[in-house]
Amino acid sequence: MKMTPRESTISSILNIKNRQYEIPRFQREYSWEKKHYKEFLEDMISNINIKEDEIEVTQYFMGTMLFVGDKDKPSKEPVYVVDGQQRLTTVTILFSAIAQIFKKLGNSVLANSIFEYIMTKNVDGEGIRVLKTVSSYPYFSFYIQSLDKGDANQPISEEEIKIKETYDFFVKNLREDNLRQLFKKTGKDFGKFSHIALLKAIRDQVLAATVIEIITEDKKEANRLFEILNSKGKGLSNIDMIKNKIFEELNTVEPADFASEKWKNINNILNCCNEGVGFATFLRHYFSSKYKSVSKANLYDKFKELIKIPEYKDFLKDLEDNAIIYKKIVSPQRQDYDNRKEYFWLVQTLDVFNKVFNIVNIRVPFLSLLEAKERDVITTRVFKNIVLYIENFHFAYTAVLSKGTNRVENHYSTFAIKLRKSRSKNETSKIVDELKRNLESLFPTYNDFQTKFVTLIFSKKDNPSNMKTKYAINRLNCYFEHSELFDERGSVEHILPENEGLSLNIGNLILLENNLNVEAGNGDYKSKKPIYSKSKYKWVNDFLANNVDWMENSVNKRAETMAQIYYEKIFGRHI
Repeated sequence: MKMTPRESTISSILNIKNRQYEIPRFQREYSWEKKHYKEFLEDMISNINIKEDEIEVTQYFMGTMLFVGDKDKPSKEPVYVVDGQQRLTTVTILFSAIAQIFKKLGNSVLANSIFEYIMTKNVDGEGIRVLKTVSSYPYFSFYIQSLDKGDANQPISEEEIKIKETYDFFVKNLREDNLRQLFKKTGKDFGKFSHIALLKAIRDQVLAATVIEIITEDKKEANRLFEILNSKGKGLSNIDMIKNKIFEELNTVEPADFASEKWKNINNILNCCNEGVGFATFLRHYFSSKYKSVSKANLYDKFKELIKIPEYKDFLKDLEDNAIIYKKIVSPQRQDYDNRKEYFWLVQTLDVFNKVFNIVNIRVPFLSLLEAKERDVITTRVFKNIVLYIENFHFAYTAVLSKGTNRVENHYSTFAIKLRKSRSKNETSKIVDELKRNLESLFPTYNDFQTKFVTLIFSKKDNPSNMKTKYAINRLNCYFEHSELFDERGSVEHILPENEGLSLNIGNLILLENNLNVEAGNGDYKSKKPIYSKSKYKWVNDFLANNVDWMENSVNKRAETMAQIYYEKIFGRHI
């Protein structure tokens, strides 16, 4: 492989004539966080000096950049950016922000001049973008690579959002008052220089930055170079490497780019999840549910070992199908099941795992369970039984006893992989029974459960215990109401007025309708009794019938009784 290294500058790199840089399809998306582009801007400013009352830029080394293609020969072929994408994209965004400010300050000459590093011209005088992106097109082109932002749509994908956040950060910090504060932090006296002079200094400092430019003409080696960079410690993630490997083999882009389209669809599905879900996290869970339990560190190695090249297309198709299932797990909605009431319990349970228990690796068995349901190889009864069993197990094991989930990860992966291979409901039932036996060995004893359960508290102030205590109160109310679903009209009520001590303990809590809870306020039990009597909840009515008075010394005993009810009636276990 012939590679030519040479020292260059950002000015020289961006001053490309009649050519265009292109981000290869296998490259990662723009992913710089605020800490990265903030540090980049501060580095540029800190390297600017004053010499003989004039602003002076200094040498700043920006690292190595790797390109595929002969930049020095006239050609319509693009130059591919194998390493340096994040930095070149950030420079382009920064220059776009500076150009926009020059324009607002009424200096169109400076605005157009710096924009020549964003837009160039071919031999026919037609405008072409210096940096061509695929994953963020057309947003990057219309919003960053244009002085007129009017044609740009709102950012949708995670990458587009990151691009806009970077641009907005630069625009905000390049405003005169903010920019002067940044220059002031350097300890040098830039006070006499105009706003435009400071902006020009940043521009010149970036353009003067040096890089080691490595160039090869062999386009076919681009993907392999990408992988070599990872092995040399450039920090490319497992997901980048897997994407690179797949795109290297599925390299047909006409009439359609199958790999790119599938990858983009999967990303779009995951971006629709609440709070967003990382591709790498999803892929690891999918892999652990179908092939082998994997860690973040060995995902790429296991991918190469277990997924053969002829299987890549089917792998992407299946990955897309499972992304749809994964979204149902991470962002459950009743609409996922056509608002059918018989599935409301499932949406509630999935919500509990995401918002109350905050257990991520539970997605491994649930991926296979929902997939098995779609294939109709599991009965509704068995499906519901195992899902609720897992919910109860993790309330006791994880939420109450605060045990980590490491001991169950292999059980879940083994179960999920076997379930994927099941071809009948009878076979599936046996696989489910095996998982239950494995979890049974870890299920907390009553004494262990009760010891921790009676310490649960609920406070109107932020408290780590609040979510699981509220869950327990709702689940107990469901038991008394003979209902599967939490009552959205209910809220946690402190029977003794809320203050420090035992009043926060679970033994002093009950579920009460929201309007009655507000009406009860912070009164004592005697004043609350007439209000409680208006409740439709059987649990509240039973409590009134059994407690003429309510004192602090009754709280612990009631907490123990609640633990017993939970273990025997809700878990269905013997003490």
